[in-house]
Amino acid sequence: MIKETKRLSKLSLLLPLGIFAGAIFIDINILSGVLEESKSQNLREWFIVVAFALSLPLVYKQKWASDRNVLRGLRFVFFLVLFTYIALLTSKANFVRIHGELNEMASIYDDYRSYIFVMSWAFFLTVFVLLSLGTLRNMIFIKRKKSTSRNFNLLMVALFIFSLMNAGFFRRHTVGAMAGSSVTLNYIFSFIVINLMVINSFRVSWINYLNKKQKLACFWGGIIFLPLQVHLNVILYGFNMTEIFSPALGQFVNYSILFLTVYIAFAFIALLAHLPTAKLYDKKMHQIGSLHNLSRAVSSEFEIDKLVRSIVRLANEVTESDFSWLELVDKKSNKLQLVSALHLTESEKRSWQPSTDSKVDKWFAEHPEPLLSNQVIKSLLVKDFKKWKRELESLVAVALRTGGHTIGYLYVGKKVTYGFEQDDVDMLRAFSEQAVVAIENARLVQESIVKERLEEELKIAHETQRQLLPKNMPVVPGFGIDAICNSANEVGGDYYDFFELGKNKTGVVVGDVSGKGASAAFYMAEIKGIMQALARGNQSPKQTLILANRIFYGNIDRKNFITLIYGIIDAKKKRFTFCRAGHCPILLASGGDDGVRLLEPKGIGLGLDPGVLFDETLEECSIVLEKNQVLLLYTDGATDARNDEGELYGEERLEESFLKSNQLDLSAIKEQLVKDLLDFLGKKNIFDDMTCVIIKAL
Repeated sequence: MIKETKRLSKLSLLLPLGIFAGAIFIDINILSGVLEESKSQNLREWFIVVAFALSLPLVYKQKWASDRNVLRGLRFVFFLVLFTYIALLTSKANFVRIHGELNEMASIYDDYRSYIFVMSWAFFLTVFVLLSLGTLRNMIFIKRKKSTSRNFNLLMVALFIFSLMNAGFFRRHTVGAMAGSSVTLNYIFSFIVINLMVINSFRVSWINYLNKKQKLACFWGGIIFLPLQVHLNVILYGFNMTEIFSPALGQFVNYSILFLTVYIAFAFIALLAHLPTAKLYDKKMHQIGSLHNLSRAVSSEFEIDKLVRSIVRLANEVTESDFSWLELVDKKSNKLQLVSALHLTESEKRSWQPSTDSKVDKWFAEHPEPLLSNQVIKSLLVKDFKKWKRELESLVAVALRTGGHTIGYLYVGKKVTYGFEQDDVDMLRAFSEQAVVAIENARLVQESIVKERLEEELKIAHETQRQLLPKNMPVVPGFGIDAICNSANEVGGDYYDFFELGKNKTGVVVGDVSGKGASAAFYMAEIKGIMQALARGNQSPKQTLILANRIFYGNIDRKNFITLIYGIIDAKKKRFTFCRAGHCPILLASGGDDGVRLLEPKGIGLGLDPGVLFDETLEECSIVLEKNQVLLLYTDGATDARNDEGELYGEERLEESFLKSNQLDLSAIKEQLVKDLLDFLGKKNIFDDMTCVIIKAL
């Protein structure tokens, strides 16, 4: 099969070359006087047009740019344009001479040297535009939408037809009134082609995924590239040897180079618009990278001293702080101790005396959220910190909690006032939740023998995992929301969360990590941090999951993956917009006995593919919920459970249970779903983790 594919690939390249060689053979016979020019022109032009048509698939086979290597594609086009530009400048004298000779000669067939020069340049420029179009196509298709392929194909078809209209055999047979119509048609097609060029030139989403250094490199390169390309376009407009060799081919080359110029101009303008925010993108990627590093520490670092140093260092990195320190409660003395610090002097470490009865500790007893002070000197809570650390101007503190009690505090500080933003606070909170898992896990390893350690680890991880789940259901105007989460073991991979997105919008996510136990719980904690970091910055469920998959793919074991549903409730419009990344379908009931509808848009799980297949497969859907309509988001633990006889509970039983209970209030629906499942299982324990989120329009 592979040999056949390679043979077809070679054939697709050799066939147009062979037909083009046939046109040259006709020209040689005309030059030799064997054939008459007037009688052979139509046949020659047909050979060229067919060869040209068969070479167009080469545009779709270029691999010089992709979402993983945009810069390689840009470098390839730049050096291709530079080489062509230099070659044109060095040959400009010959262009002028041949144009002068053609004004005196009847055709290019009066001189061998002129013919060879024109034919060589025609072939080179044709190859140049095919390679350039192929690279542009790959850049246009990065993060493509459904319309992307259609728009590019329409451009190629319109460009081919427009070029064909200028072929010699059409021109020679267009006279009188037909000539006027032909000119009008040319103007119409020219307008269509240019509009399609502009539409395709808006596809520059690859710029979003360049870091600051890459964007600056593209900016300085663009300052050289854009004028170079514009001048190249001007030169070829006046001296296009391809147009002399074949009018159809010449028209294709002219407009393809114009498309290249327009796309480069649009990309450069878009790049200028992205430069001011380039640092923010780098910061976000750096923060998420630090979250990944901590996730790896969770599963690999069991030495508490090394772990706390890593937590302090990564907290410093994730918030770009000037100094940071970590306090933990000693289990024997029940007192806070400074266990690790970064950029504090030895005297500062010795003089710091943390207390479980401090103002900060009392404040955290009443407030679960992190403490932010961008003017330390003016804050009643932390102004005493200034006496201890004179350079401290801005501070963020977060309590490390598990099992309903506080095990310590993590602090980060800066030397400037207003040094922290809300985004830094949210990131540190997500970071701290993973730090708690890591610290408790490391403590268990140190304090227990292997069997006791594993048992205690699962219990604490289970409690920590429950702490990661929302404490209260969100209040959404016009909607009621309730949820339940049970684990097959002490810890599991099921997960749900809610995000306040502002403007009457609330995010809802339900996920299931493949496998069970501690590893599934750790991945669950990681995806929670990623979703918290991304959800508030993206109003599109699809874009949020695309970014989450790109981040998560590089950090998950290849045998694991996560299925997920993420949706946004728009309370004002009564709309629920969601994506399903390989997860169980959503059940929709209309508040009566009219049956249950399955909502299952396309999508594959997170961590299965690095990006291209995931992005293309993922589908975003939106529904408007009417009064008393109910949505059920669940994990496969509800359907994969088996009773003592090995019988599967299945989707049909779940749908029946949901159908007969959907008219009840939220708590009653939840209780009925659990009761029906437990009645079916009898004495058998739940086989898998089970999570359900119920959303009802009121």
